[in-house]
Amino acid sequence: MRTLVEVVARRGPGGRTVLPVVRATGQVAVRRTGQHRIHLVAKAFGPLGGDAVALRLHVEAGARLEVRSVAAAVCLPARDPAPSTSELYAEVGLGGRLDVLLEPTIVAARAQHHGLTHAALAADARVRITERIVLGRHDEEPGRWRGTTRVQREGRPVFHTTVDLGPGSAMWRPPTTPRAYATDLVFASELADTGVRSRTGPTALLLPLPGGRVATAWGERLQDVLVNISDLLAEV
Repeated sequence: MRTLVEVVARRGPGGRTVLPVVRATGQVAVRRTGQHRIHLVAKAFGPLGGDAVALRLHVEAGARLEVRSVAAAVCLPARDPAPSTSELYAEVGLGGRLDVLLEPTIVAARAQHHGLTHAALAADARVRITERIVLGRHDEEPGRWRGTTRVQREGRPVFHTTVDLGPGSAMWRPPTTPRAYATDLVFASELADTGVRSRTGPTALLLPLPGGRVATAWGERLQDVLVNISDLLAEV
């Protein structure tokens, strides 16, 4: 099944954000839950193997958009051997602000899921994208997840990474077999001025980026992973 969500955020009269375009087809519906906030609502189980979900966000100059979801996405195996896929394409104009914080993606046993995040930012756009991954439901074997993130500012690449976790991946070697992973990515003009110092821990790291920073943590339980990220960011 193909799912496509398209949202355009525009600065309206008095600085209020309006959403002239909100379209959703397939497994997901969109609900506006605040002046500049939307929630994604799943209408069916999944995604299943072979399903594709695309989220396209266009935040125009001076507009603001927050994207949330109602529940975790559970990626399930299917007869189709192809992985399920999710793609987030975000374009943020001058002075625009985008905050994406979805509920965790859970990759069930025998399932495979590929995620792609691509963000194109104007010079002073502010973006925060948080991703939370869990391999396997309670008391079951982990699935496999691969995520790629690419960020461009003014057409120039500033961040590109791929993480591959789960059975069969190059990183899946005992004792390094984390079942939970999270990343918190921020680009903001003030970070270009103040800078961010690198910090590392046994299962977490904070890295400076050109005009931004990324915090990453991994472990057995998502709750612990999120605490590790919070601890890193508390020292920034």
